[in-house]
Amino acid sequence: MKWRVMVEVTGEEGAVTQHVISEGKRTGAGQAATLGLSLSEGKATLAGLQRVLVMAQADAHCRLRRRCGHCGASRPLKDHRSRRLVSLFGTVEVRAPRFKPCRCGVACRRSLTPVAEIMPDRCTPEYERILSGMGSALPYRRARALLAELLPLDAAPDVETVRRRTLQVGARLERAALVPPDEGSSAPATAITLAIDAGHVKSIKTYQVRSFEVMLARVGNDQGREVVFSSLPTEADRQVRQLHHVLRRLGATATTPVTILSDGAEGPRSLGAAASVGPIRNVLDWFHLSMRVQHVAQAVKGWATAVPDAAERTTMLDDAVTRLRWRLWHGQTERALTLIGDLLTDLDAALEAADDPPARKVAALLRALETYVVGQADLIIDYAAARHRGEAISTATTESTVQRLLHRRMGANQQMRWSPRGAHRMLKVRTAVMNGTLAADHAAAEPYARRPFRRAA
Repeated sequence: MKWRVMVEVTGEEGAVTQHVISEGKRTGAGQAATLGLSLSEGKATLAGLQRVLVMAQADAHCRLRRRCGHCGASRPLKDHRSRRLVSLFGTVEVRAPRFKPCRCGVACRRSLTPVAEIMPDRCTPEYERILSGMGSALPYRRARALLAELLPLDAAPDVETVRRRTLQVGARLERAALVPPDEGSSAPATAITLAIDAGHVKSIKTYQVRSFEVMLARVGNDQGREVVFSSLPTEADRQVRQLHHVLRRLGATATTPVTILSDGAEGPRSLGAAASVGPIRNVLDWFHLSMRVQHVAQAVKGWATAVPDAAERTTMLDDAVTRLRWRLWHGQTERALTLIGDLLTDLDAALEAADDPPARKVAALLRALETYVVGQADLIIDYAAARHRGEAISTATTESTVQRLLHRRMGANQQMRWSPRGAHRMLKVRTAVMNGTLAADHAAAEPYARRPFRRAA
């Protein structure tokens, strides 16, 4: 069996041309390996179709631009050159004629290269978007190998090309994030929850610090919409305004209450407060508070294992820690502090009688918990009642966001270090991929691309 794939192109004037894209034959019958197209044949077919379409579109644009827009005469031909366009379906080399200025001298007084107008960056925007998306999701070498395996590229892009394209798209997304949303683009929200936390990325050695901090937030409204926001404070361009625009796109108004969930640190909490447009309510994340109580419970269990003679005392202490967790869960801060004080009094008396390292560790953790509860007392709420009302009480989803955005691509488990600027731009692309808006954001950021040509008149 023989087969041939042909394409028919109809021009603006109605002229029809036919082109053979690919052809082949099958000799074996009844074999699964010969059914349909193989990967190499599919790549050749796509590459041939892309070549015919690009050349036809380039020729049509050149004919259109050759005619002077003022007098209607044809511009004189200066010379012919070639220009290459890299796309997802192969590299196409087309003829790029250059035209002299029209003799009327009104519309354009310099040479004109029409192909450069439609191929400003010598690659398609879709190629750039896919390259940046793959480069943000996978290590650059792995992304390069995957693209070469599946797409009909003549030559896989270099690792440096993948890196450079990814960071260029990230820089454009950073500028586009400063554009305010359109008025009335989203319905007003009744309530908004802003869960914000910080992560850390290993720094390059020349930056003279071990790691730097990254702000990550997960913003959701009462309509079920959620948006992930990431920013590196030292490199972000007006990060408060960017987060403010995220809130506006989710329907935040001057009367929309915003609940800010944080671990109590001043940096994330102040960022959320500065970006909010309506009344705010700061809430201490239950996850961080519960983990501090858990550290005390684990120290008590370690004490019981190390000193079997103190089993009765550690059992009573374990019950007291359970009551302490219950009081904090119900927002009873004063009663929780009273219980911590009573436990510390008993432990101090026991330590005066005999020095016990496990007991000293429990006392140190209790004092740290007491200091934390006193400092965050205004942010502790009745978590049980809030959970019953269906309100958010934890930044657990934000912790998972930190894992997905930072640790899977930029985390401590991988032997890689980042500059602040590179990490910030990479996060911009990864955040757009996670939100599912990379295609729309990339198109919106196109005006901020620095193209290597000046658009013709």
